[in-house]
Amino acid sequence: MNFNYKQMSDKAYFLHQKKKYMEAEKLYLHLLELNPDDSNILNLLGLLYITTKKEDKAVNYLTKAFVLKKTAYIASNLAKAYYFSNEFDSALKIFNEALSLEPNEDIYYSIALTYKKKDDYENAIENYKKALNYNPDNYKTYYNMSLAYKCKDDIDSAIIYAEKSAELCRKDQEIFTLLSGLYETKKMYSNAIEMLKIATSINPHNHLYFYNLGVLYSRIDKNSEAIIAYKTCILLKPDYVEAYVNISTLYKEKEIDTAISYLEKAYSLNPQEENVCLSLAQAYRTDYKNDKSISILEKYLLLNPNSSESYSLLATNYMDLCDYNKALEYSNKALELSPKNSDYLHGKAIALKYLGNVSDAKKILEKIVKHKDVSTQSLITLGMLYLSERNFEKGMELYKKRSLDSKFKDIFKNKIWSEDDDISEKTILLYSDCGLGDTLMYSRYIPLLKQKVKNLILQTDKELVDVLQDNFKDIIVISKTNKRPKFDVAMPIMDIQLALNLDFSLIPSTEGYLNAIENKSILNQNKKRIGLFWQGNKRIFKNRSISVDMLAPLFSIKNTEFYSFQVDNLVSDHKNIINLSKYINNYADTASLLKNIDVLITIDSSIVHMAGALGVKTYLLLPYTSEWRWFDDVDKCSWYDSVKIFKQVEPSNWEEVIARIKAELELL
Repeated sequence: MNFNYKQMSDKAYFLHQKKKYMEAEKLYLHLLELNPDDSNILNLLGLLYITTKKEDKAVNYLTKAFVLKKTAYIASNLAKAYYFSNEFDSALKIFNEALSLEPNEDIYYSIALTYKKKDDYENAIENYKKALNYNPDNYKTYYNMSLAYKCKDDIDSAIIYAEKSAELCRKDQEIFTLLSGLYETKKMYSNAIEMLKIATSINPHNHLYFYNLGVLYSRIDKNSEAIIAYKTCILLKPDYVEAYVNISTLYKEKEIDTAISYLEKAYSLNPQEENVCLSLAQAYRTDYKNDKSISILEKYLLLNPNSSESYSLLATNYMDLCDYNKALEYSNKALELSPKNSDYLHGKAIALKYLGNVSDAKKILEKIVKHKDVSTQSLITLGMLYLSERNFEKGMELYKKRSLDSKFKDIFKNKIWSEDDDISEKTILLYSDCGLGDTLMYSRYIPLLKQKVKNLILQTDKELVDVLQDNFKDIIVISKTNKRPKFDVAMPIMDIQLALNLDFSLIPSTEGYLNAIENKSILNQNKKRIGLFWQGNKRIFKNRSISVDMLAPLFSIKNTEFYSFQVDNLVSDHKNIINLSKYINNYADTASLLKNIDVLITIDSSIVHMAGALGVKTYLLLPYTSEWRWFDDVDKCSWYDSVKIFKQVEPSNWEEVIARIKAELELL
């Protein structure tokens, strides 16, 4: 019988080792019927039940084994059964009994794991260290210590122990993914990438490794490498939506069609994922496909009516389309769901502003700017409203904050001008962190600033360098792409009024302050010469631009020729307009041509500032709610004597404006 019992014991253990658990269990139970006090079989059956996740049975049989034979090994197994039952206090009690019988590495390691489960990281670390006294080369112990330190937010210590684990074992991918995450937390992105590359070499089939590589490369602006990583992720897991969304952001600025194609793929995989819908809708909007953007958002909202972001993006789309009533409607819906959201409040204020309700818009913005997390854009917008009321002090206090969101702060850092600076003996770098029109408009102040400083350098857009250097010969004018000479203080050009302490009560040089050589060889000298400019940047000039067809009533005026100053060939085949784009390479060319026309008819764009600065007769078309610099002027322009304002009397009605301009032209 003893021989058969041993054979059965050996067979049960063999089956157990081969993971044939049901057969091994039957034999163990049969053996216990023959000998219910066999502590070895009780122990083995308990271990089998731990493996097969039958923790209650494991505790039962291991308790019996421990009663029969009080060894550290059986006690440790019983404690583990309690551990896997999530009875951590009982587990610790039995582990400590095991320690009293025979302390060893495994017991201390197991105690550490138990304390970690209880979020007691100090005791976990203490016991990991005790385990290392028995085996100082156990990479798993260092790895788990690193995790414990990470949970304590002690990232520096976590890195030390993870690096030690990596020294001891170069084949465990989890060590390197842990190290990568720790380095990322410390913004050591290059180190994080190197660790993740090791993980991919160990396991080149894990799509998440490549996805995370893409994220890390993006953080250090290595977009080409990020794209390759995301593409590899997609190759390994073609339905991984997040990779399509992330790769689209890398194409968004320069290749919007490619960005959209990735987002459309993500949308086909999961059309109800909010991030996918919003990203695709935003991409369509960026590509001026507002109808598609609106369609995506409306479909999403049918099943997800509580998506405040979708309503907000709908409002933005309708702002692009100059449908300010719809924009206001959807801004209000977004606010119903999230009443304190500053971005949604800002959107509502903008809609109200364009509807002509400046008073309510200002009230909203005045509340927003009191928020702790107020956006720079809200500060700037409120500043512009104050400026439009000629409130220079309150307006500039907020408007000057625009450089916080521009590259100006990053470029010049501690050399940025402040109102307390004495600039009298300094070399000042004026920098155009604004539009071309802003630079032209504020260049009127250059001679006044030059009188107050030692040297003056203007760094501006390349299109303006020639015309401004020709006109301001006692300063240095360079392009933004050129290396700048040494300077003491950097000043945004639109802060020049602050530096000179000049408000709007006396605007200098309104009669004109730039000169140009007339180009008479191109334009017909025997007819009235009318310059036209009607379309600016689609996003920036959404309520300012008009279609060329709206100008049609003007073309019936006799003895008149119309010349396009558009540089984008919008009129290459228009029978009533002569295209000048081939003669215009920069603003010096534009200035020469402007000097030889009788009238410029233009929307609010940089060319109005060029014409006004030259003293060229100009008719300026303004929308019902115009940009701050035109104040509430409806006829005479405060900045340029030669510019006459023709402003909408109601939102979106350009026909009436064109009719007034036609009547004015016929009197010339």
